[in-house]
Amino acid sequence: MSLHPGDGGATMPATAPVEDVPPRREVLLVDAPQTRVRRPGDLLALVASLLGIGFVLVLAVYAHATTQGVTEDVQSAVANVLRQVLLIPVTVLEGLVSFFVPLVVLVDRVVRRSWRSALEALATGVAAVLLAVGALWLLDTVAPASLTQGLTITSEGDTVIGLNVYAAGIAGVLTAVGDRSHSRMLKWSWNLLWIVLALSVVQGDQTLPGAFVAVLLGRAAGLAMRYASGVAHERATGVHLVRGLRRAGLDPVKVVRMDPVLTGTHAQAWTVTTSSPIGYTERLREPSGVAADDDVGRHRPGAVPPEPATPADLLAAVDQEGSTGDTIVPDPLTDPGQILQEVSSSAVLTLDVESAHRLYAIWDAEGLRHDVTVLDGDRHVVGVLASMWESIRLRGIDRRPATTLREAANRAALMAFATQAAGVRTPELVGITESRDSVLIVHEHVPGARRLDELAPDELDDDLLEQIWAQLRAAHAKGLAHRDLSADAVLVDRAGLVRIISWENGEIVSSELSRRIDLAQLLAMLAVLVGTERALASAARVLTRDQLASMAPLLQPVALPATTRAAASNLKDLLATLREELVELIPRADVAPLQLNRFSVRTVVTLTVAVVAVWALLSWLNIEEVTAAVAAANPVWIFVAFGMGLLTYVGSAMGLAAFAPERLGLWRTTLVQVAASVVSLVAPAGIGPAALNLRFLNKARISTPLAVATVGLVQLSQFITTVLLLAAVALLTGSAGTLSAPSGSVILAVAMVLVTIVVVLLVPAVRAWVWEKVAPTLQQVWPRVVWVVSNPRRLVMGIAGNLIMTAGYVAAFGASLAAFGYTLPLTNLAITYLASNSIGAVVPSPGGIGPVEAALTAGLTLAGIPAATAVSVAILFRLLTFWGRVPLGWAALRYLQHKDAL
Repeated sequence: MSLHPGDGGATMPATAPVEDVPPRREVLLVDAPQTRVRRPGDLLALVASLLGIGFVLVLAVYAHATTQGVTEDVQSAVANVLRQVLLIPVTVLEGLVSFFVPLVVLVDRVVRRSWRSALEALATGVAAVLLAVGALWLLDTVAPASLTQGLTITSEGDTVIGLNVYAAGIAGVLTAVGDRSHSRMLKWSWNLLWIVLALSVVQGDQTLPGAFVAVLLGRAAGLAMRYASGVAHERATGVHLVRGLRRAGLDPVKVVRMDPVLTGTHAQAWTVTTSSPIGYTERLREPSGVAADDDVGRHRPGAVPPEPATPADLLAAVDQEGSTGDTIVPDPLTDPGQILQEVSSSAVLTLDVESAHRLYAIWDAEGLRHDVTVLDGDRHVVGVLASMWESIRLRGIDRRPATTLREAANRAALMAFATQAAGVRTPELVGITESRDSVLIVHEHVPGARRLDELAPDELDDDLLEQIWAQLRAAHAKGLAHRDLSADAVLVDRAGLVRIISWENGEIVSSELSRRIDLAQLLAMLAVLVGTERALASAARVLTRDQLASMAPLLQPVALPATTRAAASNLKDLLATLREELVELIPRADVAPLQLNRFSVRTVVTLTVAVVAVWALLSWLNIEEVTAAVAAANPVWIFVAFGMGLLTYVGSAMGLAAFAPERLGLWRTTLVQVAASVVSLVAPAGIGPAALNLRFLNKARISTPLAVATVGLVQLSQFITTVLLLAAVALLTGSAGTLSAPSGSVILAVAMVLVTIVVVLLVPAVRAWVWEKVAPTLQQVWPRVVWVVSNPRRLVMGIAGNLIMTAGYVAAFGASLAAFGYTLPLTNLAITYLASNSIGAVVPSPGGIGPVEAALTAGLTLAGIPAATAVSVAILFRLLTFWGRVPLGWAALRYLQHKDAL
């Protein structure tokens, strides 16, 4: 009752609350049956687990002291006496966890009648155990001692690898069953596993790296099983899909899936019956045991107060609203193929059918159609990674990826409202809601709309092109940027009005760069459809001169959507033509491309080369031997050897510049030879510098066949010059050296090999095959030989360069030997270096690392140098002429890349 002042004390009945009774509907649903999905997140987690194993093993090798110290700290935190007291309880706990945790998990799956999940978990546990056993065998038989040292423990006086295979099996079972966040039992099982592993480390049964490797092996096996077999999805499908549509404010009667996943052979029809609420509602949820109308009972003396509801309980209750009596049954009377044909042939589809999301067309009780995009949580990780990659790869793109599905939905809704407020024609946002692990976004359907690339050429008139520019300019005037303008994002309705869609990845407070990218994307897209002249003419009629000029630096492939790049048959020529025509239209326009890429493929390759080079140095270079060799050497001769080594760059550059068909600057050519020091670390001897010279010649506008012939001629001239130099030294000194002649058996073996080659070449088929392989190279090189011979100045310059390069290496080798107080006759020194270096370079190792050092040591030993000194000389020589020049090569490589010379 209510008392109102001024009515003489009369009472009036209170207004009864309005009861919102939603209508009960039968909804026709045409969809693809899908019970299991492969989640990209599982694949990503699998890769992370494998990388984690590698990271732990690297720590076990290079941070052995640290990991061992941490293990000892953990063990010292529990006194020996306390560990003895806890020995029996810990052993019992380990046994209980090892036996009961997987048993409880498997029984839970069986009780829930999830037979497939139980079998997969059991198979994954066995696979994880076998994987751990295989890892133990590899570590015990193949792995070096430096790797196993960080994983070993002492058990009963024996040294064994502490890798618990049962822990890997349990981790595999728990991972295969599902995510710990979705089950309290899994959460406690994981906690118990970590507790047991920590206690086993305390007891000294395993090391910290061993515990982590065991769990990561199990995780890898479980994630591989989940991705290969798929997991039960948590998407909004069936009844949950219809409930979500009703919560978004619709009263659907027909729901048809429209994306390419659904075809006539995969489609099925269902009838969903539901009475769930329409629109967002707040419902009073009574505690169990209390009737909804028992107002007196709540306050009865002695009554038990209801337990407060948690946020999780409320979310679960919202998702189940109206579930009482909701059903979904197959509809055998409806032909899903016919439904799809009717919908598809109506030519009224405005959804982006190439989207990675699920797309639906729905009709409500009044016959009005809407378009629905469904974002699924298991696919969201793909969008997050794509956004992160774009932000990392491109400059000036300051856009944080939506880390959660709800954040992505909020961003999409905000962009929709902003575009509508800006006056941009775009399908209106009707509703948005969340159901299970999906977000449903409902848009207005535009009847008769077609995408821009679906229009006939005669329909793309000037008025239509100007409309597109005007719509984009209206958005830019309010600070909005689209960021993904392609032909799929522009619709034309029956009245010929343009609508721009797909604003989900746009910006509300946009930067100038984002708006300029929009303009460049639209110009390139229109140029693909109507040609460069009409595209520029339409832009000139709507945009200002400054806006036109701002597009030129951004007309580059990296700024364009993938669909535009794919549609252009020759994108580079198209963009170059647009820039040229922009200059003709606005002579003061700056057409130099703006640097958008933070890094390119070339940068990635360079960085990879650097990482491999450092790894090769760390793998092959013995720091202690190098330190000892340098400490024992004469510093004066060290500087002389390093200077002679640098002289070889000049000689190599002279040879390339002399034989090149175009004029090359000697300074830049020398820098290319310096840069080859880095490439030599990751390629077999001679191949790396040749590849870099070929790249340099191509950048100098020399055709590839001519460049290949030039590089081949340079290498051939170096070989001939080396042989002639040895002969000249022998003649001038009057001696062939004091090196001992090969033994009779060696001479006999060489003779037999030569005879075999001659006999084989007598066979016509073999001779033809050899000529087929050799002829292309000779045909390329021979014209260059004739050209060089006819140019005496270039011939002399090339020979002089080869002599300087060879003499520089021999002089550096002699100075390295002199640094330890030893000398050799010039002939012996040259033969020792040239023969040993050639033999070592035959072995295909990166830069000849290892074989060259061994060959140089053996050559010096044969020449009479003590073995210990020969090792030091070889190490010092390679340090000064190979390893020590890597920083110079890296600096030269970066400089040449910056100058676009490589």
